[in-house]
Amino acid sequence: MNWEPGKPSQNENEYFARRDAEWLKEQRASLDAQRASRTHAGLVWPRCGATLTPKAYAGVTLDACGSCHGVWLDAGELAMLAHESERSLLRIAADLDRT
Repeated sequence: MNWEPGKPSQNENEYFARRDAEWLKEQRASLDAQRASRTHAGLVWPRCGATLTPKAYAGVTLDACGSCHGVWLDAGELAMLAHESERSLLRIAADLDRT
């Protein structure tokens, strides 16, 4: 029996994996549209006053501080990163720490 769009699969894990993938795709498109509508010039990190730099990781664009290595997440970005493996999140943190 083949899976039909809009109907749950016989395999529950497959169904939820597809649903999560669709949600992530919609969230990425929505966040990309929001980000494109505004400019990053002038975004300042509240802790140290340094300018934030956009950095892309796992389909999410984070705003990172090059001075104190803080990271600003826009609405929905943390939920998208929650789907990443621990190894990926540690790699992101290490990359941000080196900048």
